[in-house]
Amino acid sequence: MNMAVLSLIVLAVVVAIGFIKKINIGFAAVGAAYVLGIAGGMTSSEIISGFNSSLFVTMVGVTFLFGLASVNGTLDLFSKKVVALVGKRTYLIPILMFFLSAFISAIGPGHIATGILMTTFAMYLAFEMDINPFATALYAKLGANAGCASPLAITGVLAKNLSEPLGYGGFALHLFLSTLLSGFVFTLILYIAYKGFQVKAENPMKWSDIPKFNRSQRITMTAIGIVVVCCIGFKLDTGLFAFAAATVLVLLGCVEEKKAIKGIPWGTLILIVGVGLLVNVITELGGIALISDFLTSFMNEHTAAPIMAASSGILSWVSSTTGVVMPTMFPIAAEIAQTLQGANYVELISAITATSFAAAISPLSTGGAIIMSSYSAAREVSNEQMNRMFRTLFLLSVANVGVNVLMAALGVFGLGGLI
Repeated sequence: MNMAVLSLIVLAVVVAIGFIKKINIGFAAVGAAYVLGIAGGMTSSEIISGFNSSLFVTMVGVTFLFGLASVNGTLDLFSKKVVALVGKRTYLIPILMFFLSAFISAIGPGHIATGILMTTFAMYLAFEMDINPFATALYAKLGANAGCASPLAITGVLAKNLSEPLGYGGFALHLFLSTLLSGFVFTLILYIAYKGFQVKAENPMKWSDIPKFNRSQRITMTAIGIVVVCCIGFKLDTGLFAFAAATVLVLLGCVEEKKAIKGIPWGTLILIVGVGLLVNVITELGGIALISDFLTSFMNEHTAAPIMAASSGILSWVSSTTGVVMPTMFPIAAEIAQTLQGANYVELISAITATSFAAAISPLSTGGAIIMSSYSAAREVSNEQMNRMFRTLFLLSVANVGVNVLMAALGVFGLGGLI
């Protein structure tokens, strides 16, 4: 059998195993990469070269730093103080939850950590204020997804590390704004559908009831601010600088490091680098070129973005955006951009990333699962209610993917060529 075809079959099998067995496919991907590479005539060193050590260090450093900020209560208290600013203007809470989650996600924690923190916070806040908890949690999760493509967050770091070997760079702001715009558009749709403009809370959160930041939390916020300024303003290495800042926080006794270490999403990191290793082998064996040739055979410069968006959204329903979709689809986008005249790589990866996260509110993915688990943890629910929530989340995910495919077809992810 042709090795290019075989490599794609192996990828499909690995993803299917993870979906059916509900296991982390990162380890399976590494094993599959080794067997496939050896069968394809690659040496062990050539296979291992696909492991992105720089990406791994960056992700561990950033998640460790913000794990510290989460463990000592800095992020939670910061969120409460921001929400208290709206006072009795509770109709602003839905939009505030979106932008607050997007901001926290953008400065480093990313969509998973922020999603867990802010969705849980939004759920309990909604019950306390007697407003729609399901909708409030959705606004928070959409915000966490929308802000995660910043240069400081895992998704933005991953996009940079995936693209530079392909010969592309300098698109960080474009990707971030595209993903942010995508999330905001669907948030506005839900704001209207759930009548967020009519939200009236019985118990608005008061600034006077919220405690002040303690010494550890003030130092933590200062450290995060320094990291943001130095890494964005002075282009310092994000992962290494995050490690340095985290070390200072630990030495100053601002947090228990063991709790923060436990909070690092090791499973997600293994998933990302494991699948990245497998995709590198597949690329070497011609699998990615085979897919791109197939797609370009029936697409043109006008249909490239919506087709890539739809493909990414569907794949995201059964796999991880950062772990599977981006490592798989970015090389394909590069092949298409080089083969198809008029297709723009940055626009394609913007459509891929935004639509993948649009699908991520599905109950089959982490985002939807977080919303359901937060709801059931905050209030006892029946199996019928949970099933109804499952259906609603999946239908909203389908609708969100549809909106993003339409945006791609209209050229929205090109941002008018302004960036």
